[in-house]
Amino acid sequence: MLKTISLLLAAASLSYAADISLSPTGPISTPQAARDAARAAPKPVRIIVSDGVYTLTESVTLKAEDSQVTWEAAPGATPIFSGGRPITGWTKAENGLWKATLPDKAWKFEQLWINGRRATLARSPNKGYYHITEAVGAGVFPDLKENMNFHAFSIAEEQFDVLKAMPQAERDNVLLTVTHAWAVGQCRIKALNDEALSVQIKGRSRYPFVEFEPDQRFWMENYRAALDAPGEWFLDKTKGEVLYLPLPGEDMTKAEVIAPVVTKFLVMKGSHDIRFDGISFQYSQHLYPADGLHDGQAATTSDGCIEIEDSHGIQFQNCEIAHTGLHGIWFKNGCADSSVKHAHLHDLGGGGVYVGETARPTDERVNHHIVIDDCIIQHGGRLHPSACGVVFTHTQHCAVTHCDIGDFYYTGISAGWNWGYGDTASRETLVENNHIHHLGWAYLSDMGGYYGLGTSPGTIIRGNHVHHIASHRYGGWGLYNDEGSADTLMENNLVHDTWNAGFHQHYGYFNTVRNNIFAFGHTAQIQASRNEARLRFRFMNNIVVWDPSSPLLDGGEWNWKFFDKTDRGDPKDSLVFRKNLYWPTDGKIPALLTKTNFTWDEWRKMGRDKESLFADPMFADLANRDFRLKPGSPAEKIGFKPWDLTLAGVRKDGAAWLELAAKGSVYPNWDTDARPWPSPPYVVDQSFERAALGTVGIRNAKYDRRREQKDVGEGFGVSEEAASPIPVEGGGVSKRSLKAQDMPDLVQTYEPVLDIFPRWESGTFHVSFDIMAQPDAEWFFEMRVKGGEFAAGPYVRYQKGKLVANNSKTIPLADIKPGEWCRVAITATTGAGKYDLVLTREDGSKKEFKDLPCKPEWNAASYLLFSSLANKKAAYFIDNVKLK
Repeated sequence: MLKTISLLLAAASLSYAADISLSPTGPISTPQAARDAARAAPKPVRIIVSDGVYTLTESVTLKAEDSQVTWEAAPGATPIFSGGRPITGWTKAENGLWKATLPDKAWKFEQLWINGRRATLARSPNKGYYHITEAVGAGVFPDLKENMNFHAFSIAEEQFDVLKAMPQAERDNVLLTVTHAWAVGQCRIKALNDEALSVQIKGRSRYPFVEFEPDQRFWMENYRAALDAPGEWFLDKTKGEVLYLPLPGEDMTKAEVIAPVVTKFLVMKGSHDIRFDGISFQYSQHLYPADGLHDGQAATTSDGCIEIEDSHGIQFQNCEIAHTGLHGIWFKNGCADSSVKHAHLHDLGGGGVYVGETARPTDERVNHHIVIDDCIIQHGGRLHPSACGVVFTHTQHCAVTHCDIGDFYYTGISAGWNWGYGDTASRETLVENNHIHHLGWAYLSDMGGYYGLGTSPGTIIRGNHVHHIASHRYGGWGLYNDEGSADTLMENNLVHDTWNAGFHQHYGYFNTVRNNIFAFGHTAQIQASRNEARLRFRFMNNIVVWDPSSPLLDGGEWNWKFFDKTDRGDPKDSLVFRKNLYWPTDGKIPALLTKTNFTWDEWRKMGRDKESLFADPMFADLANRDFRLKPGSPAEKIGFKPWDLTLAGVRKDGAAWLELAAKGSVYPNWDTDARPWPSPPYVVDQSFERAALGTVGIRNAKYDRRREQKDVGEGFGVSEEAASPIPVEGGGVSKRSLKAQDMPDLVQTYEPVLDIFPRWESGTFHVSFDIMAQPDAEWFFEMRVKGGEFAAGPYVRYQKGKLVANNSKTIPLADIKPGEWCRVAITATTGAGKYDLVLTREDGSKKEFKDLPCKPEWNAASYLLFSSLANKKAAYFIDNVKLK
């Protein structure tokens, strides 16, 4: 890194063999002409760029012969390289709309700017999301034979009717953006099925629909009927006409309207020692592919509007990159000794700076010594929502320092790009003194202010101020070590107001978390997610402050216990906690450190936190998030060393620069705008007739095979081997059901288990299902509190031909022969200590059981399950599941 900084200093004092003047009114008036002139000039050469807008008709390509060139703004000038074109001739149209005819009907674009503001492509709903209703079964689309949930899904009738009513040409341009946990699928429509209210997409989704996201959300955009809110626009491609509904007070007779033409401002390959100083790059094109765009993570399927490959000594300083359709800058593989300094990147379709590629490069093409310093990187992910402020993939000795990164829908800084403990090219990333804030906006999940992805030895995360991270369903963490992060040092970071824990480690080895301040994690303060027989992390000399309505620890009891499956058979502690200062704001030591486990005394008896304290750290003004320590703070007793909290963020070398960064750091409506979009009520009415063969077919349900369990054919999947003959409302002949296949010698005798997560709280719940056991099959069904007591809620078991209620003091319900179907219908109110059950036999006879006992402690129905008990090759079948 010192090598790169010295290069920057050398560039600042460089003398030139020739100067070339680029001016809109001069003999050299285009960047391409200036480039060509520089090729013929003695090197090094400087291109002095006069004020004005330089309209690009194509990307500026720079090759080896374009090396040793500085592109520098003339003194006092702010030249703009623009990839956009103005749209003029606006006239009033019907219903408050304004319209303009394009000069070229073939001009296509999916972005529009009004007076520098990114307008909203017509979308529905105008705010928030719709929800996918269910997965799609075999036979709905004849050309789909397998992996249905990667290709199709069903939606509500109201949205389906909108799509159905469109002309085919308009429907071909519609974009359906579907949120997966940490990424999105941006889908084009291939076909519709009226009966199943289903959409088949073009191409294939990266992740399955419905399976990962229990309340999977989507929105629809780019169609005429969605143009119904001020600030929205639509391009009628058949007419070559742009329609826009102005915001209040917007005067379209005076408005500057820009649409993009050029996708990439610069494409650089095989170059060296090129510097851009004081240039503004604005308005770049992006068109979603005809088959859609399906990101895996961090918008790494998207390119950059400035693209650099196999080049070194490339510098951008005092530049602006704005109003883009892609990432701001992409250093592809083969780049080194380069930097982006004191640059303003904003209104980005993708992320700020992307360094690397997803496929691991050969050793000689690993990117190294690339520095992003003193940059403002804000308001990104506008077209690619999983974009990050900065992404490093397979890099060495790279750094992000003194940057302000905020207002993205996903992670601030991501580094690593390895899954597991295998070989890695990544190492020694420095993330220091950055202000990372207002991320997620409850849009996606599984994110962090800093996200370490896999093994990257020597990585340092130091001096950062991370706050206001909001996830949709889970994973709004401050500092996040994932997928085998190892030998990472996290110190002197201030992390507060995160939706989930301030620090989380999924799994990793020998990471050190020391001398940080973690405050006000919404669901917890510290989280660990996988217990292993190795030293996972050391947590030392930290201050942790929280509201007592949230626990200190999250991650489940198993993840905090000693690891007890070592080769020698003796339990090992895979965690080190010592010399920390804890302070719940009510001043009381919590009864439990997690929601359900570990008293403080139990925790300390494990050898943890023996030198730690519960005491008020004495911050200057905790309510207003002033984390300076007052004199006499007990933090000194745990070895805590204060640092200058004002170092985080852009460098303090100009009031205007500081004000610009601060302007993008204030979000007065954060608390309301960054709330997770409400899920629809959890209701299941599943006959499995349209469910895909082999899938589970029930929303929020899954079978998770243990890591140590080999696939021996056990599990759950929709089948046509059997179906219930018991009549249901609406009639029809049933052909499918959900098959539960048990097998001998599984890791646990109660496996396989079908987990169902309705996430119901207290109330009255109705559950019914038809079920049939083949010879030797045994099963039980129960309703639990998540992570709660076995058999506390309603419980029904079938063994040896007998159906009983309750586990300890069983209540006989019926003798049922193998192969006979029955229907179990339960009505239960949490906290009542009792429930009702109606049993319907295959012959139509019914029997009611009133006031069957359960425990009053059963106070929520967040978790339901079917469990297999036979421990031999046997199957049972479930049909007509209703949950509400």
